[in-house]
Amino acid sequence: MPYYKRNLIVLSISIFLTACSWNQISPFLGLYIESMDPTANVARWSGMVFAAHFVSAFFAQPMWGRLGDRVGRKAMVIRAGFGLTIVYFGMATSQTPWHLLGWRLANGVLTGFIPGSITLIATNTPDEFAARAIAIAQSASAAGSMVGPVLGGVLAGIFGYRQSLTASGIILFFSTIAVLFLVREEKIEALSEPSTIKEDLQMVFENSVMRVVLITIMLANILTLSVTPTLTLYLRELSPTMPEAISGAIFSLPGIAFVLAAYRWTNMGEHRGFDKPILAGFIGAGIAMTLLSLAPNLWAFGAGYFVYGIFAAALAPSAACLIATNIPEEFRGRAYGVQQSAGMLGGLIGPLVAGWVGGQYGLGYIFLFTGAVSLIGAFYLGRRFQTMPRPTGECPEGTDKTRDPTISG
Repeated sequence: MPYYKRNLIVLSISIFLTACSWNQISPFLGLYIESMDPTANVARWSGMVFAAHFVSAFFAQPMWGRLGDRVGRKAMVIRAGFGLTIVYFGMATSQTPWHLLGWRLANGVLTGFIPGSITLIATNTPDEFAARAIAIAQSASAAGSMVGPVLGGVLAGIFGYRQSLTASGIILFFSTIAVLFLVREEKIEALSEPSTIKEDLQMVFENSVMRVVLITIMLANILTLSVTPTLTLYLRELSPTMPEAISGAIFSLPGIAFVLAAYRWTNMGEHRGFDKPILAGFIGAGIAMTLLSLAPNLWAFGAGYFVYGIFAAALAPSAACLIATNIPEEFRGRAYGVQQSAGMLGGLIGPLVAGWVGGQYGLGYIFLFTGAVSLIGAFYLGRRFQTMPRPTGECPEGTDKTRDPTISG
């Protein structure tokens, strides 16, 4: 078997397991914090603990990316895998919310297993097979993001949160061992031209398309990640006797909707312009989020959360295609890197502000906050689109049309 095919199999399985591990933890951080300290302001702590990952990742990921260009992506994947294994074991032994906050900061510093694996596949697969290989790897990541919350709910219900975190660490450890011994890297080359932060920012502020892309990604992550830390707490308010597996299943609904709807939104953008799905996505997601605050029971909430996922699926793929169709090829690598930083900034702002809102006024007001952010974003972007050149042509094959930027690991 050619080495690049074996790489694809091993890395896709590892990506799936890593995405499972990441997403079986995230929905239950609030409940885990509550089990440590029942007197804590759980909404506020949940927002801080969840956002801590994005604080440190915002500064660490560019450094790891540049180092990966020099020493290779396999080394970065192994570094992330073993580092995150230690982080998961550390979170499992946390005794106070402060401990958990510290480990989440370390999580952001050491993260990069999934992005590094996908980059390794991209750089070590022949060009004629690269797009299909990347799509398989991204599908593995998306599948893990859907299975993870349900699996986490089942494990937490049977064994508890600490054992669930320990299981995640064990899974990631053996995934990393598989990469260490079974994956080969023959080509080490940078995917984009080296640049300074000043040059990247100058490129952004001089390009109207990039300004729209960054605002779209930042607002999309605020919209999605504001709700994530406290979702299981709110679902428990709706149904105090709800099994945690049901909570995990509801948490997975936007991911399912994303997989079903993302490509259709992209097709709409290719035929009518990518401003249309972005605006429709923000308006629909904003209305859905606002109505979720009024949901009387789990069934109504689940249906509304799925509808929200359908509209949210328009945002990240359309932003990626705006880059692909409007940014010169020699700048696209840097453009995607700056886009990732904007997503991390949204992942920092959203949970912190939402945690404060939930702690101050009640968890239901978090949905009103995110709905307002989404609708205000639609109004602002609608005005920006009037001054932006319309994209022409189709989103090129191999462009990441269906990758959810909130998936980490």
